[in-house]
Amino acid sequence: MIGKRRVVSAIAGAVCVAVALALSLSCNTEPPSSTIDTAQIVGVKIYGHDGDLQTLFDRWQVLGVSTVFVGEELARREDFRFQAERTGTDLFLIFPVFLAIDEVIDDPSLYAVTADGSKAVDDWVEFACPSREDFRTQRIEEAVALVREVRPAALSLDFIRYFVFWEMVGPGQDPQSLPDSCFCPHCLSRFTDEMGQTIPPGDSAESAGWIHEHALDDWVEFKRQSIIGMVEEIVAAVREVQPEIAINLHAVPWRETDFDRAVVRIAGQDHSVLGGMVNYLSPMCYSFMQYQPPEWIASVVQDLDRQSACPVLPSIQVGTAYREGKEFGVAEFESALRAALEPPSAGVVFWSWDAIAAEPEKEAAIARVLAE
Repeated sequence: MIGKRRVVSAIAGAVCVAVALALSLSCNTEPPSSTIDTAQIVGVKIYGHDGDLQTLFDRWQVLGVSTVFVGEELARREDFRFQAERTGTDLFLIFPVFLAIDEVIDDPSLYAVTADGSKAVDDWVEFACPSREDFRTQRIEEAVALVREVRPAALSLDFIRYFVFWEMVGPGQDPQSLPDSCFCPHCLSRFTDEMGQTIPPGDSAESAGWIHEHALDDWVEFKRQSIIGMVEEIVAAVREVQPEIAINLHAVPWRETDFDRAVVRIAGQDHSVLGGMVNYLSPMCYSFMQYQPPEWIASVVQDLDRQSACPVLPSIQVGTAYREGKEFGVAEFESALRAALEPPSAGVVFWSWDAIAAEPEKEAAIARVLAE
C-alpha cells in the first residue's frame, strides 16, 4: 500500500480526528470513552520525513500542534510513534479507501467506470469500483491490520467517496459536466439487485444514459447507501480491534446544494448521515486551489455543522498547489486560517507540514494567530 499511493496521498489531502462515537445511523447510543482531548484541535498533515524526529516534534510543540495526521509509511515507524507518545501528540492514521492507484495497475478490472464508459482516471486520481466486494473486503482487512499494528488515536478515512477530481472543480463549473460513476458490470448488477430496476441491455455508456433518464433518484440513493455501508463496515471492523479508536472522515468541501447537490449526487457523501457515524467530519477547505475567498471556508464549516451530528474540523492548504505561478500570500493564508477557526469549527488542520516548513512566514502567522 505504499508505492504510488504515498506520492499521490501527499498531493491529495486531508486530515482529522477525535472522540469515539458508537456506530449507529440513528445516533441513539452513547459514545465510548476516549483519551483524546476535546479542546480545539490543531493538526498538521505529513507523509514522510528524513530529518531528526525529536526536533520535528519539539518544533510542533512550540507551534501548538496537538495532533498529527500521518500516512501509512511514516505511521509504521516505531521512532515516529515514540516521539508522538513522548510529546503527547495524538496520532491519526490517514487511510485511503477507494483511491487505488497501485491496485488498478495490477488489476485493471478494478477500475471504476464513468458515464461515458471511460476508466475513472483524472490526472493522479484513479479510483476502484466501490461495489467490488473483494476489493471492499481487502480494504477493510488492510484497515484492521494497520490499526492493530499502529494503534493510532484515530483512523482518518480518506477517499471514502465516488470518483471525482474535486480539486479541479471551480466555482463556475457546469454541474452536469461532473463525472458520474460507477457503471461497471459489478455496480450495474448490484444496482439492479438492490434497487429493483431492470436496465435494458447495453454497454456502460448506454446503461448510464438509461439510468440518468429513468432511474436517477434510485441511482443517487444507491451510491449514497454504498458509501454509508462502507463506512459502517470499516468502523465496526476496526473497533473490534481497538474499541476506543476515534474515526474521522475526509469530506468533499461542497455544501449541500453546491453543483446541483453534487456532494451526494456525484461523490455519494451524505454528510447528514455520515456525521452521525463518525467523530469528526473534516472538509478539505482548500480555498486557494478552489478559487474561493477565505470566508468560503467558514461557510462550508457552517453548512456541514448544520447537517451533521458531529463536530466539523476543517483542513486548509498552506502552499499554492494546483495554481503554480500564482501567489498564495501570507495575508491571504492568515485570513484563511482565521476563517477556519470561526465557530462552530472544532479547530484546524494544515495541509501540509512540508508546505509550512518551506514558508517560515506562514509558520510565523500560524504561531501568531494561535497565540491570540
